[in-house]
Amino acid sequence: MDESEIKKLKLRPVSVEEGFIESFRENAFSSTGDNEIPDENAVILKDFYFSYERKPDLFRPRKYTADDSGILTLNIPELRLPKNKVIGVVGNNGAGKSTFLRCVCGLEKYCPGKALIDGKVYTHKKLLDLCYMVMQDVNHQLFTDSVRAEVLLSMKDKDEKRGERILAELGLSEYIDKHPMALSGGQKQRVAIASALAAGATLLLFDEPTSGLDYAHMEVVGELLKELAASGKTVLVSTHDPELIEKACDHVLCINNGTVGYFR
Repeated sequence: MDESEIKKLKLRPVSVEEGFIESFRENAFSSTGDNEIPDENAVILKDFYFSYERKPDLFRPRKYTADDSGILTLNIPELRLPKNKVIGVVGNNGAGKSTFLRCVCGLEKYCPGKALIDGKVYTHKKLLDLCYMVMQDVNHQLFTDSVRAEVLLSMKDKDEKRGERILAELGLSEYIDKHPMALSGGQKQRVAIASALAAGATLLLFDEPTSGLDYAHMEVVGELLKELAASGKTVLVSTHDPELIEKACDHVLCINNGTVGYFR
């Protein structure tokens, strides 16, 4: 079938991902242009160094620095991200996409990275409050005995009506009283996305949010990501899904061997 027939039937093509990623890899390490973003319009990430290889220390493990370049899994001295946009993060498996997201949201304590936003500096513990991450394996972040409770758990101020609206937008109303672990993989992902929306964090990170979703639900997620950006959130989306990139992303960065190889 041609592209119009595929879209009309809400099907997903099966042969576009490899060429899509390759197009970014071919342009890796070209002129980035991200340094042109002025401070007031940027989330400035600095000193994002990390490795899964631990170095011995007489007293305690230490945070990584640029001097550890020989072993670094992530090596980003500075990166400027446009605020209030949806930014796709692409790259081959093992390139460092998930590690990048984990460090940005403060989950890796040996990463010294910090974020500068509107003149304020957010370090490790503050990053945990600033960010919310939806993991690729959502089973690790489903804790309660109902979908309703899962969404309310993420809210600082519990608001059942708002939670119900978020679930309705994601097509989850009929599952509101079901146990999250009784849902399908795609439904679990949508519950995790609902929790991210409910959390109200400034910087939202999504690791493969549309894997396992059909085209219709991918469109819903794409629209929600755009709405989040329009409401004042900065959204980072690690993805292998070119249709999500086309649907929702304002910018795309490519990670290659732990460095940002391409940004547009």
